[in-house]
Amino acid sequence: MDIRHEPTGRGDRARIHISGLERDLRILHLTDSHMTEVDDRDPEAVPYSQSRGPGLFFKHTPNGESTREVFDRTLSEARELGVDAGVLTGDIIDFPAWAGIEHVELGMKALGAPTLFTPGNHDWHFQHLAWSDAVRQEYYPRLHRLTGGTPACQSMELGGVRLIALDNSTYQISLEQLTFLRRELATGQPCLLFIHIPIWIESLAPAVLRSWGAPIMMASPHGWTAEKREHWQVVGSDPSTLATYELLMRGESKNLAGIFCGHVHFEHTDAYREERVQYVSEAGFSGGYRIIDLLK
Repeated sequence: MDIRHEPTGRGDRARIHISGLERDLRILHLTDSHMTEVDDRDPEAVPYSQSRGPGLFFKHTPNGESTREVFDRTLSEARELGVDAGVLTGDIIDFPAWAGIEHVELGMKALGAPTLFTPGNHDWHFQHLAWSDAVRQEYYPRLHRLTGGTPACQSMELGGVRLIALDNSTYQISLEQLTFLRRELATGQPCLLFIHIPIWIESLAPAVLRSWGAPIMMASPHGWTAEKREHWQVVGSDPSTLATYELLMRGESKNLAGIFCGHVHFEHTDAYREERVQYVSEAGFSGGYRIIDLLK
């Protein structure tokens, strides 16, 4: 299978030539919008929402817009560009309030194209709760309307390419998710993988450490301190996570054309193995998104 990444010189574009596609395709990748919509159905989140917006994100949004306004404009621009699908890779909402979930659902429908949604660490976590996988499992059902009832792993076939979405928002990949990924890759079709947290690659690590003071990437081999692990609740990498990393980096995954992710709030593009590229997209709240053009 011939797969070639064409440099674009732009952080908001990816052009990938893939032999055997049925037709050229255009896909929206959006991540980290951090919308803070809330109403009286989630009263415990109201104080946090009021302090979160102007204190952190509004100063980074274009022209002081709300994160909701930026999200809506991004989807409008994507419609005008004529996308064939959209994939949202987490932290689209800043906490899982019903108002935010419903607004994402309306936006996905308004895009007018098939969509995938995979969670980030904010999409299932309220600030007043402990951060843990137990909390994720408790709030997973709220995301069922966005994920077709399967937040952990999803896929979509589109014009001869498979779009695969895995929830790695706890920095881990479960054995069930790894099995799902292997099964998708075994179809032999060209694939794209969408996750929230980037996988560790050497060229990405310095910028992540400068921005966050910790190596907040999946399967990072170094850079953690005990204090940072406790703060980010990253105890290490499970065997299935390491096996997933090995599969991506050196295993039977050459039909995986690229990885698309977010989490760190800045753009980065580089190969994670020969001729295969990881695209980290700029945060949606700052107006960032990426258009992926797949060319036959």
